[in-house]
Amino acid sequence: MRLRPRPHAVLASPVALDRRAFLRYSGLAVGAVAAGGLLSACGDDASSAEGGGDVGSGKTIAISLNGVNAYSGYVAEGVLKELEGTSYEFAGVQNNFDSSTELGNIQNLLSQGIAGLVVLPADSTTIARAAQLADAQGVAVGNALWPGEGEADRYFAGVASLDSVEGGRMIGEWLKANAEPGPVIVVQGIVGQGFSELIDEGLDEALAGSGFEVVVREQGFFARDTATEIVESGLQANPDVTAIVAYSASMSNGIAAYLEANQLDGITHVSSDADDEMFEWLETPYLAATRYYSAAQTGVLAARAVRAVIEGGEPEFEGVVEQEMVTSDNAADVIARNPYRYAQFAEKATI
Repeated sequence: MRLRPRPHAVLASPVALDRRAFLRYSGLAVGAVAAGGLLSACGDDASSAEGGGDVGSGKTIAISLNGVNAYSGYVAEGVLKELEGTSYEFAGVQNNFDSSTELGNIQNLLSQGIAGLVVLPADSTTIARAAQLADAQGVAVGNALWPGEGEADRYFAGVASLDSVEGGRMIGEWLKANAEPGPVIVVQGIVGQGFSELIDEGLDEALAGSGFEVVVREQGFFARDTATEIVESGLQANPDVTAIVAYSASMSNGIAAYLEANQLDGITHVSSDADDEMFEWLETPYLAATRYYSAAQTGVLAARAVRAVIEGGEPEFEGVVEQEMVTSDNAADVIARNPYRYAQFAEKATI
């Protein structure tokens, strides 16, 4: 794969999603992602992919996930949605949010003769190296969490292009319009992934001179307990905090549970992305809004580019990921337009 021209464009128990919220928001069965391996065929479902039938027969498209949480499972569901109706085999690994594990697992997948690979990176530098190794073997790679233009782009068939600088701006502008100015706690995902740093950039730009001041900014590693500990210690040091921003629903779920347990309903809490549990919290005073985008859409876009290369087509390099601010008022409409998951594939997506 050579460089392709780019288009100009574009600490509490989890809360279960009750039947009312389930029907309102997703209309899909709830599935979980657990540890383990997977190899399954994709041709048993009703065909929706172009070509369908024998397309992909004898070929495997694999996915490398940064770790195990709801978000990564939804990315895998998106990949499976794109493979629906084909004869591709599907294999997956998860990397415990560790870059050395990530590289080793991808090298192992490449040694098994896969035809294509979708990656949800734990570390952007590691994924660049892995994509180079894949390219040398003629394996098409799609990146479901692209950090932006870089030297490694030549090794990717295509990417899910999420403008996280703009996403950070969106969060900041929403806070200015809906929250009381004051100290802010920011819980990042993983620094080095090429995601949190971009949200930081946009958020800081939007909040400059507004009266909002980030007093805590730490990595939560997408873990609810780690995120909760950051917020708890941050509030102890800064009891006048008026807003909390977390860069994933998986972390916000823990934060919202902590706020509820301590009856802290005067703090404006904003998240990023979405999962089943998050929409339950969005109905409470403990989560006000999220910078919504679909994890499943990132998997669809990355897998679509990989398929295009394998099947002799010309992939679109940048598949644009939609994003917007969502509250309980508009959540149902947004999800209907752009589902955050495809739960019918939850069992096959178990990595």
